[in-house]
Amino acid sequence: MDAVVRRFRQDAALHLGQRTGTAIRYTPALRRRAVTIARKRRDAGVAVAAVARELGVRPQALRLWLQSPARPRLRRVAIATAPVATVDRPVLVTPQGFRVEGLGAAGLVALLRALV
Repeated sequence: MDAVVRRFRQDAALHLGQRTGTAIRYTPALRRRAVTIARKRRDAGVAVAAVARELGVRPQALRLWLQSPARPRLRRVAIATAPVATVDRPVLVTPQGFRVEGLGAAGLVALLRALV
């Protein structure tokens, strides 16, 4: 076991304390370190299950960490309000969901008379 893996196991043991079982939560920093180690070992031809055993984590957890991308960060965006355009022509929306735009009031009246 090399020094990087040994240091990871020591830090994980400090973080976990006496907790055992499947509901262990590792910190994001520990997960990133585990993924870095696992990727290097995988490039060297070592299986993920073997790397997980070396690190002392569950193989399913390590596979999940290797698959999931980094959590996207929130960033500030500028919001600008645009002036609301006024519509001088009415809009007809039928109960069936048809929408008619662009006709004047007289055109809409003529359309409704033709439909009835």
